[in-house]
Amino acid sequence: MDRRFWNRFMISIMENIVAPYSVIRKIFPQLFLLGVAVYINSLVFMIYQHLDFISAVYAGVNVVTTVGLYAPNINQLPNTEKVILIITIIFAVGLYTSILQAIVSTVVNRSTWIDAKARWRGSHMKDHTVLVGEGEVIVSAAKRLERLKVDYIILTTDKNIQEISPDKIIIADPKEDKNLLEAGILNAKNAIVCMKDDMETLLITLKIQKLNPPLQVISVVKNSSLADAFKTAGADVIIPYDDIVGRITASAAISNHVAGLILQDRLNENLVIGVFDVKKSIKISDLPEGTIPLIIVKHDGKLDPFFEKNYQLKEGEKIIILGDPKIFDKIKEMLE
Repeated sequence: MDRRFWNRFMISIMENIVAPYSVIRKIFPQLFLLGVAVYINSLVFMIYQHLDFISAVYAGVNVVTTVGLYAPNINQLPNTEKVILIITIIFAVGLYTSILQAIVSTVVNRSTWIDAKARWRGSHMKDHTVLVGEGEVIVSAAKRLERLKVDYIILTTDKNIQEISPDKIIIADPKEDKNLLEAGILNAKNAIVCMKDDMETLLITLKIQKLNPPLQVISVVKNSSLADAFKTAGADVIIPYDDIVGRITASAAISNHVAGLILQDRLNENLVIGVFDVKKSIKISDLPEGTIPLIIVKHDGKLDPFFEKNYQLKEGEKIIILGDPKIFDKIKEMLE
């Protein structure tokens, strides 16, 4: 079956069928405790009143819930039965109330059903991207993946994420292996990790590498000096977020032609991408030394990355260049 058809259509259908079973599994401990409490009350009536099991359950529930449809003659009850019933009723009334309240609140809570669908979706997707963390980086990456039609699941502790489909968000602690597995880390194509604390990002990177060593992990860090630690942890791509923001902001202050940057080592950290309108025809070879022409954007919008050094730029075209922003003003003057 085609991966995209499975991720986009089959999972959307099946998760609605499976979600009720996932919710039942979540409230199973409460249901089990409720069953034990009912059985203990029923056992008293079976032993002392010699009722059959169904009648005993009926009697026990009636007494504890104070409905009173079954009320044996109190004067005929043995003292032992009275003492046992007093103890079980005292404990059962509070237990019944708390358990039933927990069950009802879980079942009627909309987020419970959404969470069940998201976990089932994540654990059954294939070749998707797992976004782990908090903040605008995760939200922005998710929006970009949505536009690119790339399947993804978000694993986060942030309950206030908006503008993202809730059935693609698992609200849980990413540091727990169980939650990473339910996000589909074993079948994912890659993972992006960006926590508020770099140490948490490092820990999750290590956990992902332990669970799925071949997986490509992209770690977003705030302290670029930790890059070596993340490489040791198994991160394939390390993005120093604050460093990048600082570089692009400073570069934009030098030239308003800055359009982006390429991740480089510290020897080339001044290289950024610039976009220029061609208003005067010149040869590529006439561009200042130290610039690297990347792509020519033709009049019809088509991209041409294959051009000769002596190619004559034409008026109306655009050229995308990699270079130091300090010389961008000189390039602008040459093209105007």
